[in-house]
Amino acid sequence: MSNESAVYKLQSVRNDEGEVWIADGGWDALAAWVAERDGVVWMIHDQAVDHVAERVHQALKAHGVHVLGRRAVKVTEAVKSLHSLSGLYTAMAEAQITRDAWVLAVGGGVLTDLGGYAAASYLRGVRWIAVPTTLLAQVDAGIGGKVAVNLAEGKNLVGAFHLPRLVYINPDVLSTLPLREWQTGLGEIVKSALIEGGPLWRRLSQAVPAIGEMSDQWRWIIARTAEIKIDIVNRDLEEHGDRMFLNFGHTLAHAVEQIAGYGQFSHGQAVAMGSRLALYLSEKRLGLDPRVRLTVEGWLARWGLAIALPELGYDTLEPVLLRDKKARQFGLQWVLLQAPGKPRVVDDVPAGLVAEGLRLLAEHHPA
Repeated sequence: MSNESAVYKLQSVRNDEGEVWIADGGWDALAAWVAERDGVVWMIHDQAVDHVAERVHQALKAHGVHVLGRRAVKVTEAVKSLHSLSGLYTAMAEAQITRDAWVLAVGGGVLTDLGGYAAASYLRGVRWIAVPTTLLAQVDAGIGGKVAVNLAEGKNLVGAFHLPRLVYINPDVLSTLPLREWQTGLGEIVKSALIEGGPLWRRLSQAVPAIGEMSDQWRWIIARTAEIKIDIVNRDLEEHGDRMFLNFGHTLAHAVEQIAGYGQFSHGQAVAMGSRLALYLSEKRLGLDPRVRLTVEGWLARWGLAIALPELGYDTLEPVLLRDKKARQFGLQWVLLQAPGKPRVVDDVPAGLVAEGLRLLAEHHPA
């Protein structure tokens, strides 16, 4: 693949605190961006995308950027831990990273979460760059500066808001992903279409593209989904208001992932389950048109995400739900939908209604 790349700069994050680029082709523009800022780089990458990290490394060297070192990580959800973080701190100290260095994270959402939090906390914060290499990371996890690790008690409970100065999205890298990796990111696209209710919702409602192969339609979907997140982050970086809408479908999803064991369900599968429950609750609490849920279930069927919720009773879920980051002193908050484009945070959803929704969705799944 040529290093030459054309880039399209999406809107900036937080008044140019961060930039998000969609690249067409290689890594030359990324390397030039770093070289213009006279930085040295320390790289962390998922060992599954070592070939991508090597191309980035070679592009940086070609532009005269000094690379202090590279650390490959075998990525599973379990690697997002305080133990792994401690190992990164040791490697960063051995590389003699200073505060004017760049941490460059190449990989999916787990890797950018881990590398981003290491950057946020080492030396009280060093600059970092995200190079997301999965659909999930390109449309959501790599954007917006929420970086974290997990505890045994729950997902992403230790973290920070630390914006990457550049998110460099190259959709071409998705062409080699297995279907499961595509599916992992689709839940975020569904969520984004529902809370946006605009061009993304309309385009998917008209035609649902097959997964597994890059196309102009997928490039547009990736760019549009990234723009939706950027717009919300610009209004609310620290999740005091509108950014909570990005949690649509995640209240149940995070609990299912934890109870079932991380890796049992892909993130996309868990968010699909959570979105179906949130849409059902929206029908009952906010009068959402049931045709919205039927439309979304058609997308899920098309993408192989048409699976039933596991049979988890509310008594099993409740203690995990209440440890969720979205919980407040007075109880759990749900992101629901009045209509596509009209999300609302609701904190008075009866436990009995949630239990009813869980039973219904465990018994039925999209055809």
